[in-house]
This record gives sequence, structure tokens and C-alpha cells, in this order.
Amino acid sequence: MEPLVRTGLLYDFYGGLLTAKQRKVMELYFLEDWSLAEIASEESVSRQAVHDLIHRCARMMEEYESKLGLMERFICQQAELNGICTKLAELLQQLEKDSPIYQSLNEIKLKIEKLLENE
Repeated sequence: MEPLVRTGLLYDFYGGLLTAKQRKVMELYFLEDWSLAEIASEESVSRQAVHDLIHRCARMMEEYESKLGLMERFICQQAELNGICTKLAELLQQLEKDSPIYQSLNEIKLKIEKLLENE
């Protein structure tokens, strides 16, 4: 997984554990796409201080992940749900559309797809 994407996902899971200032800097950098210089100017600190803060936060979130494993569990669950949807789609192709089993399996498939959309 690309480091920038990984850090963004880690922030989704563990951003709430950061201080308000850490969250603000992380959001400006990752979500708002501000440069280090822009953030440094906004926060009245050096560019190096912003750089260090971002990397310190990333390390902290990696430590949280190594202890809690929430992101990895989420990724595995998403992969499993995708696999289930694929199997359901294969089964649905073999059934008559007006059969009760088709209707039930299709409802399950649609619910799983909705869960996947809400990642």
C-alpha cells in the first residue's frame, strides 16, 4: 500500500487519538493538500517543525496499529465481503430470477454491497 494512502487510512482509524493541534496539521497536510511551508506559516512554526510533527504523528499511528490492528482487520473484512459478493453473484447467475432463493440471496448481496460502499 502506498505510504500516503496508508497514513491517510491510519488517520481515519487513529486520528481521534491525536491532540487537536496534531489533527489540524495532519488534516491540512493530508486532506487539504497544504504544503509544509503553508502549514508552517499558518501555525507560526518552522517548516521543519511541521515536517517533524507529521512524521511523529505517523509513527504514533503506526504504533497504535501494531498494538490494536484495527486497520488491518478492516482491510481483511473488506476483502472477505468482496469475496462473498463475488460468490453470491456467481450463485445468482445459476438461479431463476423469480425463485425465492434468488430473491433472498440478492437481498443479502445488496446489503453487503451497501456496507462496502460505506467504507
